[in-house]
Amino acid sequence: MRQLKRWKCAVCSEEIIEGQLFTFYSKGPVHWECLEKEMAARVYKDTDLAALVRLDHYLHEGIVLAKQLEYMTQSEEVRKRIEEIRRQLEVLAAKLINEITAKI
Repeated sequence: MRQLKRWKCAVCSEEIIEGQLFTFYSKGPVHWECLEKEMAARVYKDTDLAALVRLDHYLHEGIVLAKQLEYMTQSEEVRKRIEEIRRQLEVLAAKLINEITAKI
């Protein structure tokens, strides 16, 4: 079994373990909950921004789910397809989080 990646959260300084809901932004890796707390004052005053944050949250949940499915899949062909989709989600999520954090 492969080793899970680990990072230090830029907001709370606690450990982030691969498989948890997190993202990367200009300050570094961050737990999703920490990012939401940091952005809360701005997000809840701007419904457009709140909608983008919610969408990005769902993209990150999809990434976590895809990672789990990669490990449980028996077929190499299906595992590669799930990995490809996960990577596409990661690209979309990265672009969206950059757009969001540029507005706050």
